[in-house]
Amino acid sequence: MAARPQKRSRITQEKIMAVARTLFDADGYENVSVDEIARSAGVAKGTVFVHFPDKANLLTAVRISELEELLHQTKARVRQLEGTDAVDIIADLLTPWLALFATHRDFTRIFLNQSELRGGSSALRLYEVCLGLDTALQDTVSYLISVRALTRSVSVNVYTQGILAFFYHVVTGLYSGATRNSDDQQWLLRALLTRWLKK
Repeated sequence: MAARPQKRSRITQEKIMAVARTLFDADGYENVSVDEIARSAGVAKGTVFVHFPDKANLLTAVRISELEELLHQTKARVRQLEGTDAVDIIADLLTPWLALFATHRDFTRIFLNQSELRGGSSALRLYEVCLGLDTALQDTVSYLISVRALTRSVSVNVYTQGILAFFYHVVTGLYSGATRNSDDQQWLLRALLTRWLKK
């Protein structure tokens, strides 16, 4: 019996994403055409566009699956937090995120300039990942306040928004060239967090 249309569609979409990931990782986003992705996936170019409105959305779909896995790992780590050094705990949670952006600079550009996504499911999934990171950091801050690593005189929301501001600043620094790699990013994030949280 033939696979149901929805299942076939999902299988085709996953195949396109797997091929795109391999090509993007090997040759870089700018150097890979939709024609090449379609040819390597064994589908028509139009089939790629049935699943993804454009190449930016395809790249985002590829990286969102990685971000969603990273978010899952981050939430698991937050449930097992120990220690009282706020800077170490927060920086350790955000280091894998910084590494992903340092490794995938083409995605970093799209992440920072989401207007390229023109709405749609990729933009929504990216927004949901960002909200998930926000929630994980709120839970982390709540823990740090409960163990008196952070003062109760500052709200969980203010701490969280400050941490996210530093995080996005560091990610933007990578894209603009202010930081060169994930080591530079980690140093800058720790410096900013130390200055703010340990004053």
